[in-house]
Amino acid sequence: MTIAYFDCQAGASGNMILGALLDAGLDKARLLAELRKLDLPRWELRDERVRRGLIEARLVDFAIEDRGHHHAYTDIDARIAAADLKPQVKDEARQVFRRLAEAEAHVHGTAVHEVEFHEVGAADSVLDVVGAAVAFDLLSIDRVVVSPINTGSGWVETVHGRLPVPAPATTQLLAGSGAVAYGSDVKFELLTPTGAAVLTHVADAHGPLPPMRVLQTGYGAGTARLSIPNVLRVTLGQPVGAHQTDTATVIETNIDDMNPEAYEYVSARLFAAGALDVWTAPIVMKGGRPATQLCALAPDDTVDALIDLILTETTTLGVRTHQVQRTKLQRASYSVTTPFGEIRVKASYRHGTLRDAAPEAADCHRIAADQGVPWRDVYDAARAAGRAAAPPGPDSED
Repeated sequence: MTIAYFDCQAGASGNMILGALLDAGLDKARLLAELRKLDLPRWELRDERVRRGLIEARLVDFAIEDRGHHHAYTDIDARIAAADLKPQVKDEARQVFRRLAEAEAHVHGTAVHEVEFHEVGAADSVLDVVGAAVAFDLLSIDRVVVSPINTGSGWVETVHGRLPVPAPATTQLLAGSGAVAYGSDVKFELLTPTGAAVLTHVADAHGPLPPMRVLQTGYGAGTARLSIPNVLRVTLGQPVGAHQTDTATVIETNIDDMNPEAYEYVSARLFAAGALDVWTAPIVMKGGRPATQLCALAPDDTVDALIDLILTETTTLGVRTHQVQRTKLQRASYSVTTPFGEIRVKASYRHGTLRDAAPEAADCHRIAADQGVPWRDVYDAARAAGRAAAPPGPDSED
């Protein structure tokens, strides 16, 4: 399992995220090969080493022929969807831009499909977002932790006029994400909407550097020279110990007066809001009334949002919470090639030894339906290929 920790003492932007990951070992040639699959105006990658304060970092940027051109959200989404990229890479990139569009629509009081990007909409931001999705896939990053984020302060000039820092769209992206943000004396937009969209989408947790065996670090440089080192640091590592442990919160409630057809919808909303798991169980309440217990397992930074969703979307009058500690097998995510196509697999390890390799069910379902073959045939082929191609266990001597 690979953990990525982003240290955002100077905020974050799309090109800083990409620069940090390249500096931490991302294969530049493979990244460029994937980005060339996008239907975009001609572009070139600027990649150089610079100093920011006492730190040497990697500055990346895209030189594009029509950098100032505006793009509609629907056009960006269609271009990403049409690219010959891995399905999970396309899905991640499209979700990030969807969140950006929803934030812009909320701020400007318009519909999502009517959103046109300006600063965010230039093709370089498309490359930043898709590049980040490609990078997480190529580096097989399974878990992302983000530090408290320095947003800077002051004002920023945009095509909409002068806006406070952080920009309204950035603030909207932070809202409800679990991110911890703070201002500073640096009069500059340290956290951009693109940086906020990527980090709040990929983050599994927010806080200090988690215990890990450090493998690599990288520094992505911002373009401006500031009073602080304008760099984003990423640390890649593996969890320590034979098993991984963390804490989560169980949210539960008993419901005896709700239409059963609502549970599927509520469960989907809870998963979309960050729940790790959602389940129901039949129970009997006072007076012998049949009822349903609804439970959600929540990361600590999503508890409030999930409670609010349950109180809004169900008929319950209240919920109970209690914190639990989880012990988990170490895992690694990767893709395998089968006679049916490429399928994502998640391997699990115990004491450094492969325990199993489980194919991604959604990939198997999609391929079986598209090719008209039995789902079990696809699953078995992916499982066999996954076991054969599994990387060494995190604690093995290989």
